[in-house]
Amino acid sequence: MNTNTEAQIKHAVLDLKGATCTSCAIAIEHLGKRLKGVSDIAVERATSTIQVDYDGNTELLQKLCDFVGRLGYEATVRTPE
Repeated sequence: MNTNTEAQIKHAVLDLKGATCTSCAIAIEHLGKRLKGVSDIAVERATSTIQVDYDGNTELLQKLCDFVGRLGYEATVRTPE
């Protein structure tokens, strides 16, 4: 195991609008995993959020939001409380 890589992994929560069905969630997860820098992504329909583990590049979060928008949904990065 490479602890340097693990230390760089960040977690973010994105608020999600418009993706209410299972196929919506599957599409976001499947295609989101293809984005370079995303190590894990999960759509939580009950809370209307996307949980994403990524390489720490904050520009990737905006790319992910843009990507979700191209699928016809809306995602915004949740500001930490």
